[in-house]
Amino acid sequence: MLDINKERVPNTIIDTGVFADVNLGIEAKDLFTKLKNISQQGIAFGQQAPFGTGNNFPVDNKLDNDFNLVTGDYPAIVGFDLELISLQRFYLDRFITQFATKVREAHENGSIITMSWHMVNPNAMQLGGDDTINGVVSRMLEGGDLRDNFFSALQKASLLFKALVDADGKPIPILFRPWHEMNGNFFFWGEGFRTTEDYIQLWRDTVDILSNELEVHNLLYVYAPNLLSSRAEYLKNYPGDNYVDILGIDVYDFKNGRFLQNALTNLQITETIAREKNKLFALTETGLQNVTQNDWWTESLYKAIRSSAISYTMIWRNDTQTFFYAPFLGHPSESNFRTFLNKDTILLSQEINP
Repeated sequence: MLDINKERVPNTIIDTGVFADVNLGIEAKDLFTKLKNISQQGIAFGQQAPFGTGNNFPVDNKLDNDFNLVTGDYPAIVGFDLELISLQRFYLDRFITQFATKVREAHENGSIITMSWHMVNPNAMQLGGDDTINGVVSRMLEGGDLRDNFFSALQKASLLFKALVDADGKPIPILFRPWHEMNGNFFFWGEGFRTTEDYIQLWRDTVDILSNELEVHNLLYVYAPNLLSSRAEYLKNYPGDNYVDILGIDVYDFKNGRFLQNALTNLQITETIAREKNKLFALTETGLQNVTQNDWWTESLYKAIRSSAISYTMIWRNDTQTFFYAPFLGHPSESNFRTFLNKDTILLSQEINP
């Protein structure tokens, strides 16, 4: 077992001013600096989609905000997903307006915004296509028959990214985490369904097209594999330092008794690489579905991250009373969750916006 009681050594990176997007906007650069400063203080903590979903149902059946109801504060990190963007045809403008309103609300609450993209299989979206995922990535690259579908999806995403502005009209910066958990075998961009070279080219194309062709300049790019076993596995699909701004890792508790060891090992691997590459890093997804261990927050998650120099971490979303990751009012782990959040190292919105 790795030492869970070692002293936390902040990740004192040097800001070189070099980003994946060479024309990155000042707001995104300021966010990078903010994350760097946060990592000296502690760990920004948040949740995927912590609004409009939840387990406390009022009479009109509208879902409440569990996170805010339990904590009295907003998450330091709020996650969104672009999954539905490529499906929009006739109502794209309305979709973007509604999506941007939620992002703006979270931003105004002091939360840092991160976005993943569970992209719908572009093969399934074309006439005569199906749900086959093997070989899709190669067909999305230059010369492939799915290239136009891929570019169209990026165009729609670019319209959304550009619509993300605050009350003063300034761009809202985003921690963008595309093609995540690529070492797993559950997404069409995952291991076994494409070559390593094709994945790397897909990532580079995504950055180049968004930043150079579509002129999106409010994104910091986050590379985040799934649970892994070695440094070599972490770097296998790495697209290069010039295409990545922040390193991440996703580690969940699958109720097999190995979460703490897995998290410590994976965070150590990620931290070692991050320090070598002068990068910020994060535990980009974590959690225990339905929080079946009442003291999980202090006895598992806190022990896993307390000594790490991650700048942030985020649990997954709450959907229903049978699928959730944050405790709701009256849940048996509610008190332990508050104890976890009261640790000096764990930071919510008010603490990252003094």
